[in-house]
Amino acid sequence: MRINIFLVVSVFALSAFAQTGNSIFAQTYDFDDVDGGVTSASLADDFVPYFSGDIQHIVLWMVFTGTPPADIFIKISEDNGDIDPNSATTIVSGSLVPSIVDTGDLLYGYAINEVTFSFSSAISVIAGEHYWLEVGTVSGSYWVYQDPVVFGTSMWNFVAGQYHEMSASGDNWDSFFEIRTPVALERSSWGSIKASF
Repeated sequence: MRINIFLVVSVFALSAFAQTGNSIFAQTYDFDDVDGGVTSASLADDFVPYFSGDIQHIVLWMVFTGTPPADIFIKISEDNGDIDPNSATTIVSGSLVPSIVDTGDLLYGYAINEVTFSFSSAISVIAGEHYWLEVGTVSGSYWVYQDPVVFGTSMWNFVAGQYHEMSASGDNWDSFFEIRTPVALERSSWGSIKASF
């Protein structure tokens, strides 16, 4: 009997680990809207949460022309009112290991991937506040974009030590990404757990 309980807990824990919660902001990927992919030392795009709450997962759509990097730098910062990622206040940042799933779509002859990152703990955000998602890309990594901008400003790229709004050079691009909450675990009855074996 103890072995069965151990197995139930293990399967349940693994199932929860592989999931993400609800979208608190989304510029959801749609292949019909893909216009290209952009790479830079770092890229930034803005978002305003639909509701106040905790976030833990970031989902991007990216292309890798070679072996995907082992980790990618991700940063969430809060805008200070000037709509500029250069002066935003960092909330959380770090190099995170990506979970990569091939969408089956191609860009430049390479797979478009759904790439998910998970922070070790949840971060609180407030509805109506302006935030920035910053993504470090390496050579051969492209953040998939759409044209025109669907929310806020166009993407910003990092050049000569600071971010520059890409629309200033005529590139009116917006990325595909989702900001998601932690997984909400629901209690299951013993009957439904037993039925899963």
